Amino acid sequence: MHSRDQVQLAALLATHAPIQIRTMQQISAKGLEQYWTHSKARLDRWGRLLKDHSENIKEAPTAELPRHWNSIRPILEEILISDVLTRIWTSLCIAFDRIHRSDSAEATVRSVFIGHLEARNRALNLMVYGRGLDADMAVKLNRLRRRTERWTDMLLGYVAVATDVRNMGFDNERVQEFSRDIREQARDGSHSAGWPLLLSSALDAFRTSTIDTPAHPHLNKQITAAIMSCFGPELFDSTGVIRPLWELRISNYADDTQTMVEQLLSLESPDASLPTHLGPDTPTPRF
Repeated sequence: MHSRDQVQLAALLATHAPIQIRTMQQISAKGLEQYWTHSKARLDRWGRLLKDHSENIKEAPTAELPRHWNSIRPILEEILISDVLTRIWTSLCIAFDRIHRSDSAEATVRSVFIGHLEARNRALNLMVYGRGLDADMAVKLNRLRRRTERWTDMLLGYVAVATDVRNMGFDNERVQEFSRDIREQARDGSHSAGWPLLLSSALDAFRTSTIDTPAHPHLNKQITAAIMSCFGPELFDSTGVIRPLWELRISNYADDTQTMVEQLLSLESPDASLPTHLGPDTPTPRF
């Protein structure tokens, strides 16, 4: 999965999840655990690759610098683009805890968010001060940065209709401006009609501004699946969710079900150390 595909999920969550989190009883602990595990793995890989690149360009001959920058570009793009989903998901989990007066989600997602902030700052520092970055790539990466920031603030505008999202966006004033526009659309009844257009715009915006080589497709897929597993099917049924995302969610549930079946079968496996007959006073196992 390319990181730009995660913008689809960010748009879906921003426009539809704020209502659902008010009626949800809990956010899946397993989903949050998987999100933290896979996100931390991706953060660790980003850190190692950025460090290696920083060291390589210090000593590399000038003629080899373009090769080093071309190899790190997918990482830089992934850090910038995936920040959209990280901020939307974090804001929703914080909102859930505040609405339900719990502490089940915020600590986990905020830990990932802080790690992402650090990775983003390191990436931007490389883009500004890194030796040998040519002007054309620098311009493209900077445009991508500005695009992700604007899309993040716009999507946070949807979340801001339902809860406070200060300090989650890049420009609080811009977030509130988007939120006011969204409220007006809701009063006019054009909110739901704008969902397909929003999705199409997100896909076009990031498809044309990134290279096709994904940095960590497997981890991106696992992170997306973990987030989707935290919601019930009604969220996706009501939105006509994009088919690849729906298939990913089904696959995640299938994996969970298979694990559960294997655990149950292992409990029922015959054991020579057990008596062949259970007496009336033997407790019946409960699953």
